[in-house]
Amino acid sequence: MSSTTIRTAIALSALIAWAAPAPLAAQPVNLTIGSFGQGSGWYVYAVNLAEVLREVLPKGSRIDTPPIAGGVGNPRLVAEGKAEMAFGMAVVGDWALSGRISYDKAMPQLRGLVGGWDQYFLAPIAQGSNVGPGLEAFLTKDRPKARVLMLSRGAVGARGGLQLLQSSAADEETLKKQGGTFEFGSFDMFKTRFASRTGDLLIHTVNPGHPAITEIAQNNAVTFLQPSDKSLDEMSKKYGWATVTMPKGTFPKQDRDVRLPGTHTILFGSTAMSDDLAYTVVKAVCEKTDKLRAAHKGLAKFDCANKVWEKASLSLPLHPGAEKYYRERGWLK
Repeated sequence: MSSTTIRTAIALSALIAWAAPAPLAAQPVNLTIGSFGQGSGWYVYAVNLAEVLREVLPKGSRIDTPPIAGGVGNPRLVAEGKAEMAFGMAVVGDWALSGRISYDKAMPQLRGLVGGWDQYFLAPIAQGSNVGPGLEAFLTKDRPKARVLMLSRGAVGARGGLQLLQSSAADEETLKKQGGTFEFGSFDMFKTRFASRTGDLLIHTVNPGHPAITEIAQNNAVTFLQPSDKSLDEMSKKYGWATVTMPKGTFPKQDRDVRLPGTHTILFGSTAMSDDLAYTVVKAVCEKTDKLRAAHKGLAKFDCANKVWEKASLSLPLHPGAEKYYRERGWLK
């Protein structure tokens, strides 16, 4: 090889090396993780996930965990590029992907990272210990003029709560005609209404250890109501909720198992997330699980080996970077 050819090859190699992007390990990244309000389980998840990621992302990376959006809002944040990834609910991921129920357009760019973080229950909680225990009986006999409490109308707990009431033949219009009322607010509103006995029924999505619901159940006489089999079947077929059992003792004053609509937490991004970043995030979650479990009771059973990559766990198409990690571990064939 001539000296001219050698010099040309060296120059070309240098040019390629300069032009090629540096590996993720050398590039600081800016991440926003969508969660929910302070006091929620997701906010705790996000803050602790950020701590885990700071250990593995390049020096100088910035990770923000704003207490905003929630189950319905987070898919929009990620789809619009306002957050790189977010926590969500599997049932809502299906709504967002197909553009139904809470969404007027489909979001095909959403991609799943890690599913099956925990178990959430759509729980109807009544004021008092001598009521129910059936939800329909409570609404027709015990408290036909029930004062119903939910989070803001845009929240998945409120959306699910209205679905559950409708499936129980007690939709919003029917209850109002009976003299019932609806109040949409905050966790602090829930606590105040139960403490002052100015609220009869609270419906919300809860996971084991949910701080606000634990406090309410600890400090007040409550009954966790049981929806009918017909209602649970409609919630599954019409809206996509699973039917799951909330074991007795999950919350204070809960002295029996209750079958409820359920779903679970997912972590998701979009097609805009690079494969390298998705791989790094999933690897950190799956290999530093102990640190995440220690942050919240709801994650006590979380384990990536429990098929967290499957459609049933994610409800969204799997991100290629996440798929690469699961295949390397031998979990995904």
